[in-house]
Amino acid sequence: METYSTQVMELLSLGRTTQGSCQMKIAVTQDDKYATYVIEIDELTFLEIEALGPLHGDRIRISPYSKWDPFRKSYYSSIIRTTGHTKVPLYFASSEAYIQSIKQLRQGELQPEPEEPEIEAITPEQPSMNKEPLLRSRLSSRLPRIAVAMLIMFGLLAILSIATGGKVDSARLFGGQVAKAEVTNTNTDAQVSEAVTGGDNSQSAAVIVTADQKISAQEPVHTKAPEEKSAYTVIDIDGDKKFFGLQKEYVALTFDDGPSKLTKQIVDILTEQKVPATFLFIGQNVAHHKDAVTYTAGHGMSIGNHSWDHGVLTKFTLEEQSENLSKANKAIEALTHKPVTLFRPPYGAVNDNLVTAADGQDMKTLLWNRDPEDWNAKQPEDIIRYFHRVEAAGGIYVLHEDKNTLEALPAIIKYLKSKDLTFVAFK
Repeated sequence: METYSTQVMELLSLGRTTQGSCQMKIAVTQDDKYATYVIEIDELTFLEIEALGPLHGDRIRISPYSKWDPFRKSYYSSIIRTTGHTKVPLYFASSEAYIQSIKQLRQGELQPEPEEPEIEAITPEQPSMNKEPLLRSRLSSRLPRIAVAMLIMFGLLAILSIATGGKVDSARLFGGQVAKAEVTNTNTDAQVSEAVTGGDNSQSAAVIVTADQKISAQEPVHTKAPEEKSAYTVIDIDGDKKFFGLQKEYVALTFDDGPSKLTKQIVDILTEQKVPATFLFIGQNVAHHKDAVTYTAGHGMSIGNHSWDHGVLTKFTLEEQSENLSKANKAIEALTHKPVTLFRPPYGAVNDNLVTAADGQDMKTLLWNRDPEDWNAKQPEDIIRYFHRVEAAGGIYVLHEDKNTLEALPAIIKYLKSKDLTFVAFK
């Protein structure tokens, strides 16, 4: 099976070189690194992507997989443009050469670019991100070379002038170091863990991971016998590290954007299967689904903060970020009567201020390293297919409270259990 640990493929630029070849600059975030790549693409794929413009937005993510259209007898791929609260999938015809290049990126077969690539980066905060390459492509065949060169020079100066006005999060989104989860057994009381496991010493174990005590990773995790209390498993995340990956014998299911009318059904499936999970709740939704919050907490699931309103918090001041997180925490804690210790930033957009705001409220910033894009799935089989395509070991999956996800969940759990992995929730 192909090993797939890519967290995000993000389009940073689309343009032509002075020699006329078409290029894309792509940022790839993986479990333990962030790197950028420049790949050459064919004219057809270039024009198809260019036609989707404007490409500016909060994020432009590239789907790692392409599909065959039997009616048009051609391949097609997609990007996901995120603007504010809106995620819009956009489809384009693509060549086999493009598909092969994306596959090589996915499998880590291409060399990353040095820090200063030759083609200019395009970012969400630059509305003109695609106009300059587009201008070059359309005018190069109509103007003398000297005129084209002057246009390119002035275009670059304009873009650099805009770019220096402020730092862009997407280009440095996961630039920090990654901390790997180090786990071991402790003798802490585990009422929550036992509620999930039922005291069952099954092969696919269920453990709770906390983030408030430094531990060693010399011994494996074991669930205790039925007559004993189940144990918390403790994880340390250094304060300056924004996210982490699990060791290869563990796997975690996390659910974003709740609570919702589907929360209880998801919790019931997890409880029946004796699998813990982590739910990241939006403050505004809590007021409409209070029973779902208490039901989730009462069944031993972990609950974290996913902001008050799912806004792009990196655009806020530190004070506004802190107020947003505090408002969501108060709504959750009023129902669970427990402090919230986890924070997941909407869209995965995070900067130093946001990490500081979360840390100031004693929360650790939790991201992910597996994304089935279940919110965009047309049917449950699309989600299940993703789980079979990727390497499960060490995965922190980001899922959403969606009908297709709910229907796919039993098959997902069955597949992950077949891998003899220990299921982990976070505290």
